[in-house]
Amino acid sequence: MTEISMQGTFNRVDRELGRSVRALSATHPPFDECFSVASNVMSPSYRIVVALLILWRPTRARGIEALIAAVLSTVISTQLRNAIDRPRPGIRHDAGLPSRHAAAAVAIATVLSSRSRGRTGVLGLITTIGLIGRVTTGNHDPADIVCGAVLGGAVARIVTAVGRIATPSRWLRT
Repeated sequence: MTEISMQGTFNRVDRELGRSVRALSATHPPFDECFSVASNVMSPSYRIVVALLILWRPTRARGIEALIAAVLSTVISTQLRNAIDRPRPGIRHDAGLPSRHAAAAVAIATVLSSRSRGRTGVLGLITTIGLIGRVTTGNHDPADIVCGAVLGGAVARIVTAVGRIATPSRWLRT
């Protein structure tokens, strides 16, 4: 199979999966509304959490790591999506693969979970619901979300590893 036909097959399967997720969600209005609300509040909520972590001295290092991971994930995903230039589903025709929301949200959740395993399940569930909402609202197809999530998780793991080696203690004293 040639690269072009594999890409076409991938796009068809992903688009069909996205349509199926949207159709299934639409048949269950309470879930559809939950996913939509979660999609809309995820980004501002995570920004507020990161800001609060940075402001509170005991969690400042973790907040800074989450901010760095989110910014790096967003920058990298923006560069990739511009290079890939795969249109989103629905009415928006700008590029959507990988999802910047998914990259940033997973980066933040991964950093916050890295030092407290008790938060992993809750943050994972909240993030997953928000990211499913990005599909049910027609902003992305599943592959956009998965690629963004993998990117965000990888960047977060690198940032936390570097943070463990070289914690910038001078930032914490301000």
